[in-house]
Amino acid sequence: MRQLIFAFASSMSDISASAWNAVMGEANPFCRHEFLLALEQSHSACAATGWTPRHLCVFDVGDRLNDVVSTDESLSPLATGALISRQAAKHFKPLSLVAVMPLYQKSHSYGEYVFDWAWAEAYERHGLDYYPKWVNAIPFTPVQGRRMGIHPAFDSVEQLRVAALLLLTLNRRLISAQDNLVLEEAILNQPGLGDNPISSWHSLFVTPTQTPLFESLPNSLLKRLGTQFHWHNRSYRDFNDFLAGFSSRKRKNILKERAQLQPFNLKFQFVEGEQITASQWQTFIQCYQLTYLKRSGHRGYLTPTFFQQLGAQLAAQVLLLVVEDAKGEMVAGALYLKGENTQGQKCLYGRYWGTTVELDGLHFEACYYQGIQYCIEHGFQMFDAGAQGEHKVLRGFEPVEMYSYHNIAHLGFRAAIADFVEQEAQQMQQYMAQMRAVLPYKKEP
Repeated sequence: MRQLIFAFASSMSDISASAWNAVMGEANPFCRHEFLLALEQSHSACAATGWTPRHLCVFDVGDRLNDVVSTDESLSPLATGALISRQAAKHFKPLSLVAVMPLYQKSHSYGEYVFDWAWAEAYERHGLDYYPKWVNAIPFTPVQGRRMGIHPAFDSVEQLRVAALLLLTLNRRLISAQDNLVLEEAILNQPGLGDNPISSWHSLFVTPTQTPLFESLPNSLLKRLGTQFHWHNRSYRDFNDFLAGFSSRKRKNILKERAQLQPFNLKFQFVEGEQITASQWQTFIQCYQLTYLKRSGHRGYLTPTFFQQLGAQLAAQVLLLVVEDAKGEMVAGALYLKGENTQGQKCLYGRYWGTTVELDGLHFEACYYQGIQYCIEHGFQMFDAGAQGEHKVLRGFEPVEMYSYHNIAHLGFRAAIADFVEQEAQQMQQYMAQMRAVLPYKKEP
């Protein structure tokens, strides 16, 4: 049995980029070290914004156990063959990194997109603290992906063991909010855990291939069902071939919607990451901030530095749609990322957009139709244009299931939330069925 050490990192900069990407994978841009590092270094996701990094790292001791134990007196047993350390993950950099979990301590629920505000309000009404909590997710990014990175050399038995130990580590941080006592007295002084005990932890937008890892513990987690709307490429030859599958009336609606922009002689051009100019980045950021300001009263979660670092570090997966007016001036932009999901499908992710002009239909054109065209022309199988928005359904985006996992310390609230999640799932299934019924595609005889 491998001897493993579990330790927390307070910054992505304390973790080797190559080691992180080796266990987390490089195909999904949002799970990459470069993306998460850009969030932290740009101060988009940091303690000041309510996203305190607590990334959980697992190291293989190999044949160096005696050396490690002699230099780290804080090590204590987590389980058979596993130790947990009070020291930070960077202390173990010389060892082999075999698993990771992107993890944040949260003081609010902004930027998560799996909404638990009602849970927090219920805690508050009863004089209890819902925050801090821990969130295993990608900040500001409601996209499915790995929430545990486990070395690909591990077989299925080893993967399940490591997953169970990761979840056990999270569970040992929970407190009993019912009487505000620690579940186990020793947890307060548990080496390596360093912060105040938490009310709950949450793994959001877990990819379907990893659900078995979250369902491996004897004590089941609360599994919450949500939905998003994704577009699927059925080997379409071009956009007209895609529309040919629509009913006549709904096809005409799309054509009419796109035609309303023709009088403005707008030019739409996709620019690959390395070719994006400094001027285009600057204008896009201005568009993003202005649009966010109009919609939400603030300039967006993401700072200009984030976009600049993203373009520099993940250029191969970045794609910017530049929208120019008849004078050749950029008036809008939409930022996409390219990647693959855990099923091996080429995916386009539409993430951020903004504009300096108000034109009917411009958002749909820049964020949906141009993305669909790009997928068809470049052989992408799936297009995720962002969370929510049932208006996507009439434009060919289909409802898909989204799952998150939750563990709640307070037994009374856990039971109440379990009932809520069960009822919500039934309502969500009905809602998804209703959305499928109004899809614009021709009905099969």
